[in-house]
Amino acid sequence: MNDLLVKFLIAMDKDEKLKQQYVSDPKGTAEAFGLSDEDVQICAKNDVAAIKNRCEAEGADNLEISHSK
Repeated sequence: MNDLLVKFLIAMDKDEKLKQQYVSDPKGTAEAFGLSDEDVQICAKNDVAAIKNRCEAEGADNLEISHSK
């Protein structure tokens, strides 16, 4: 798996602390993880369609991470 955004989502799926940091500060958490500016914006906007497309492209379309506060 080469997509860092998908790796970030998987990391949040496994790490409750990271997930809670993301819920509190999506942009800051995404930046701290090292995501590109484009991917940070996807997270900040909670662009579900873009996230879904990226997960599907990486074969990780079964991730169910709640991003709501």
